[in-house]
Amino acid sequence: MEQLLQQKLEQMVEAGLPGAFIYIEEADKTTHFYTAGFADLVHCTPMTPDSHYRIGSHTKTFTAVVVLQLINESKLNLHGTMRDLVPDLAIPNAERLTIEHLLRMRSGLFDFEDDPSLLGDLDAHLRPYGSHEMVQLALQHQALFLPGQQFAYCNTNFCLLELIVERVTGHSLGTELQQRIFEPLAMSSTSYPDENDLSLPTPYIRGYEYTGDAWRECSHSFFGRGDGAIISTASDQARFFRALLGGVLLPEALLQQMMIVVPEPPHAPPARFAYGLGLIAHATPCGTVWGHSGGGFGYINYPFLQHETGRFAVCMLNGTFGFKTEDPLAITRPRFTDEIRARIYC
Repeated sequence: MEQLLQQKLEQMVEAGLPGAFIYIEEADKTTHFYTAGFADLVHCTPMTPDSHYRIGSHTKTFTAVVVLQLINESKLNLHGTMRDLVPDLAIPNAERLTIEHLLRMRSGLFDFEDDPSLLGDLDAHLRPYGSHEMVQLALQHQALFLPGQQFAYCNTNFCLLELIVERVTGHSLGTELQQRIFEPLAMSSTSYPDENDLSLPTPYIRGYEYTGDAWRECSHSFFGRGDGAIISTASDQARFFRALLGGVLLPEALLQQMMIVVPEPPHAPPARFAYGLGLIAHATPCGTVWGHSGGGFGYINYPFLQHETGRFAVCMLNGTFGFKTEDPLAITRPRFTDEIRARIYC
């Protein structure tokens, strides 16, 4: 397998990608690291398991854990409505929209990333935004459907959850993440930056967006807030998922609820992901793996853990060809195919 994975990475870079890696950690903590290309195209710096980068929507799983911990502490309720939690915000269907709908991507809210001011625009992502600003941007649009009617991936959900966490605890989400997850798990290489901070700690992997004739660095770009702002490393993400699925962060009953994927209602379109409460189940020929993919301008991240064997793997690349827009050449772009990702767990 080692030779095959290394060959696939080299082929991706030969096809034009700036860099990519695959980090595998076994249940006994034995690690394997495969990489090709560079973390920095100017200085030709190699990637390492301890290089920082933006993990994107994997942040949603962290945010979900904080929310579920607050539920366990009776400070929130899975069925609490937006009318009761954020009555000052003009949220569509607030009287029936619940925390569970937000966590399961069944809110019906408009995704702020689809607003014309942001959609597919790298330059618009080169300045910071706050969660409240993103929620307000989304609320300028009508709801897409009633809560619970169907699945629709929506970044707004987790910005709204961030605001709820802050109101309930009196602390920022960053403080809650630090106290509840980062510090207890000794995740010293993981951070949730302030909303005005688009920097990355060193050493970091630079992100690049293809402009049609060259790679443009876009490391210091907006990746969301409670939906996507965390900066981490491959080894720290392994530590997080082992703790989560090992029952360290949540009691067994809540963890099992987090891993339930509800079926789609009759006549609803197929769900894009098998989505639990901020957690994705991905089927492979060698069993189901659990995690949450993430991406944006410059980075794509696939961290997943196979619960039965204890094998964790994260696939990461630092070159993108657009974000949230259709790419007519997507099938030909160098990328981590489902075949490659499945092979890792077999």
